[in-house]
Amino acid sequence: MHRKPKFPKQDGKPIEHGHAGEHPTRPDLPSVRDVEEKWNVRFPFKLAAPSAVLPAGVAENSLFLADFFPEIALLFFETESCLAYTDEDLPPWLADLPCSWHVHMPLDLPWKAGIDTAWQKISGLIDKLAVVSPHAYVLHPPNAPDMLPALADRLRDKGVPPSRFLIENVGQCSLTPVWDEVVEGGFSACLDIGHIQAYGQRDILRLPGLWERVRMLHVYGAERDMRHWPLRELDPVGQVLLRHLIERTSDITLTLEVFRKEELFDSLDLFAQWFSQWSDNK
Repeated sequence: MHRKPKFPKQDGKPIEHGHAGEHPTRPDLPSVRDVEEKWNVRFPFKLAAPSAVLPAGVAENSLFLADFFPEIALLFFETESCLAYTDEDLPPWLADLPCSWHVHMPLDLPWKAGIDTAWQKISGLIDKLAVVSPHAYVLHPPNAPDMLPALADRLRDKGVPPSRFLIENVGQCSLTPVWDEVVEGGFSACLDIGHIQAYGQRDILRLPGLWERVRMLHVYGAERDMRHWPLRELDPVGQVLLRHLIERTSDITLTLEVFRKEELFDSLDLFAQWFSQWSDNK
């Protein structure tokens, strides 16, 4: 059995991790459940938060966020440092937290070294992540051609359905140039609203068979100055786009990709307010 995580001691007694609303040291921040009650909505999808909102490691961020969000996005942005994670970085008790998990795969995978080298890293990361059994892996398109079908073959050989890998539109490559490979390989898709807005990628929305493959939305206000801005920065055109994305998709996770704690929780409350308004105006 995994060790139950503990919070810092109060009056000499350790406080065990609990659900939102039950924890005596829980900060005065809204959980997904809180904003649903406040705005009288029920989200038909899971809301996820990124594992990088506190100046701490993956475990500390996850322990904090699990009281507020039903899903956590593990950010595995650097290949070698993530392969070097130990039980201290990914302790077995993460599996006991009351949340589901997905992972953002590294941005620096060695695609140009060839599929065998890239696959060695990806396979190692999949094994490393087994402790939390993520239901999805978000992947930026390879920066070398013809990699996705070969990756799909190796995933199947490992017993991982390629549909669990969500190919994301990014600034360097929208989904359009690789869409045939995405379909051929049997991958799913992740739509990033900030990238659609910042890089003029609305052509993605007309890709054949797109909506049946979308399994995740990355949502935030804007991408500029090398960071993701909170949802209050999303302009009216972007708000219409966000509503459209939500209405066209089903069976998704919506990740609020905001990396500063206060901005994340402000964005959560604002999103619930917008969702309530959209629901009332149907």
